[in-house]
Amino acid sequence: MNDVKNKIVGSLLGGAVGDALGYQIEFKRNIKEKEFTKYENDKGIISDDTQMTLFTANALIWRETRGSMRGIAMMPVDAIYEGYLDWLDTQNNTNLHDHKISWIKNIDELNVSRAPGNTCLSALSSGKKGTIEQPINDSKGCGGIMRVAPIGLYMKNPEYAGKLAAEASAITHGHPLGIIPSYVFSTMLYFIVNENLNIEEALNKAMNQYKEKFNIYDNEVNEYFINIVDKAIKLSKANISDIDAISKLGEGWVAEEAFAIAIYSCSKYESSFEDAIICAINHDGDSDSTGSIAGNIMGALLGYDAIPKYYINNLELKDVIIEIAEDLSTPIPVSEYNANNDEYWLSKYLKCERDSSIKKK
Repeated sequence: MNDVKNKIVGSLLGGAVGDALGYQIEFKRNIKEKEFTKYENDKGIISDDTQMTLFTANALIWRETRGSMRGIAMMPVDAIYEGYLDWLDTQNNTNLHDHKISWIKNIDELNVSRAPGNTCLSALSSGKKGTIEQPINDSKGCGGIMRVAPIGLYMKNPEYAGKLAAEASAITHGHPLGIIPSYVFSTMLYFIVNENLNIEEALNKAMNQYKEKFNIYDNEVNEYFINIVDKAIKLSKANISDIDAISKLGEGWVAEEAFAIAIYSCSKYESSFEDAIICAINHDGDSDSTGSIAGNIMGALLGYDAIPKYYINNLELKDVIIEIAEDLSTPIPVSEYNANNDEYWLSKYLKCERDSSIKKK
């Protein structure tokens, strides 16, 4: 596994691990520092965070494959929207979305409801696609940021990675603070994977890009976001307990708090995937989302090999997550001019029905 693939697989798996660890305690209160370190009953059950992340990745690859095979494709954010409508069907036990693009829609374990966010459900059920220019609501919940990691891992340009992540979040979340953290998060992942920057270097570069290229909101909103990110970094260097530090950042139910908690955890425990994730989930709040974001960051930074095998081996749908991650890190192996097209790939990303009878190349 080359370095970039190792980081991309590590990021998607890491996010799922953080999600599964946090999901089991998401609504618990009075959590103590480092209280939860293992899966309940040794089974890492993923939540809607990982579900929607996988549908984001599937949509990106589907769109690129269709463009390679047909020479024309819809805009990436429109493909992501179609992927989210596929996900909505899995939550409602319906098949209302005619334009199915996701082969993972047929996986039984993904056709279950895992505490999906009401904002995501209501926005996608409205029949309207929210945009940055025309917000669908005024929500800044973390449901917009917890699903966009594949964009930062997949895009080949940091400015476009940030903009697309912002657009993808705006599909369901209209408040600026539901959108800006996604821009910085996705851009940060791009810099970690492609430029081998550490946490603070990647964050600083992503924040500078945001200030220069995505300064579209009023100063009050911008300053609030900049201040909470700065606060997270300062707290990570302070002599203070993790529980006390995280309580100063919030509970993670909204995007800027979830991102700040993840930044605190990753910055403080930059050399240890496990320590960073344990820190990110053990607090009173949206533990699966803070764990998911932190896992995406640490997995990208340290790679697949740094994730303890206990977390991987006992993770629900680990093989599907790895397959999607490997596809995300692989150049499209098909085109209309290629006589040796990968039929297994085409069954997934053109026919949208994985054909298990075809041998994977």
